[in-house]
Amino acid sequence: MAIKISDILDKQIYTTTARYVGKVYDAILDTEKSAISGIVVSDVSNGCLRDLVGDVDKKIVLPYSLITSIGNIILIKPPAKMLVKTPNAEKGKATIKQKE
Repeated sequence: MAIKISDILDKQIYTTTARYVGKVYDAILDTEKSAISGIVVSDVSNGCLRDLVGDVDKKIVLPYSLITSIGNIILIKPPAKMLVKTPNAEKGKATIKQKE
């Protein structure tokens, strides 16, 4: 399936257990793989990940592998037990990644 990045911007993100996460602010492209590697999420202060982010005004980056479907909204795997917060070099963002 192919979609335009502009088609996912501002889409609401929910977990597959119907918890609001935030909105798509941007996408991270992996130029070596020619694929999206992550999505930048805004509106974190109203989402279920707000407790994982110290500053809710920051945006977070979710790995694209968490996405289960894209339609009118974006569904992701429930992140509560499978994600950890990591520092991100880009100012104003925290990265959420899968536990290893």
